[in-house]
Amino acid sequence: MRYCIIHLFLLLLPYLAYCQERPTAYTLSDEYNLWGLSVSDTTYIFAENAYVRDQPNLDGTVLDSLPAGSMLIILSPAYNGNKIKGVYAPWHQVAYKIGNDIKKGFIWIGLLSLGKQQDAQGNVYLYGFDRFIPSDGNKADRYICSVKLLNAKNALIGKHQFEMPYAGQSYMDAKLLPNMGLKDLRHIFRIAFSGEACGIPTDYYYAGWNGSNFFALPKRYAVSDAGIFYYEESILFPTEHRKEANVIYKLIEHGEAVETTDALAEITYKVSRTEEKFLWTGKGFTKLGDSK
Repeated sequence: MRYCIIHLFLLLLPYLAYCQERPTAYTLSDEYNLWGLSVSDTTYIFAENAYVRDQPNLDGTVLDSLPAGSMLIILSPAYNGNKIKGVYAPWHQVAYKIGNDIKKGFIWIGLLSLGKQQDAQGNVYLYGFDRFIPSDGNKADRYICSVKLLNAKNALIGKHQFEMPYAGQSYMDAKLLPNMGLKDLRHIFRIAFSGEACGIPTDYYYAGWNGSNFFALPKRYAVSDAGIFYYEESILFPTEHRKEANVIYKLIEHGEAVETTDALAEITYKVSRTEEKFLWTGKGFTKLGDSK
């Protein structure tokens, strides 16, 4: 895989140089997005099939249809923008390989993965958005997200879907963990969505893979407002707490600032701590109870 990426990049050097020198032919988009793609970045198709067009808009002629896992090289800055399935995202010019041919076109980046992780067997975990659902009065704005697992031949062998309430999160991070002491699991996939401003939460989602299926694991959450309060949950797996087998601990700490009339006094917090325990059964988890 590394050789293929290097080889493709070398083939694309003339395109990259040309793209950077070429005058802008379309309206540039300078809006921040979670993909954060730049010229020369490598990215991957997340949708089951993604159209590449001859222009950066939905009126462009379809040049090719690429399956999930296909590798692309970004050739241009972001252009314009379209909303599809509630998700607003711009377009980029890209290069890709079909057979022995290097081709170019434009793609709406909502069809692309936010990133990927790869295990020792060459299986690839891709993660991204399926759609955005605005608030209906009962539930907040939310993204429907997925983790897709492709084998070394780019065949889909597993998928896990979850909801991410949207509250202004502006960046994300993902990590592939070992089974962390949970029986029958091969890996645990973790993804987090975060924000930089006060009051924007960080949400962590965990999914275990046993070789055939994904299973949701307890998630965790953190949020704070500087000088007023903080709330933070931590997850400890069996290999971390080294106590009961197949038990997941969630440690919860909540701090509220102590009021003072001294404007120069250091902020102190009244802190409360609790913990929750979850038993992993090999096919799911059950909550065991709370304790202080």
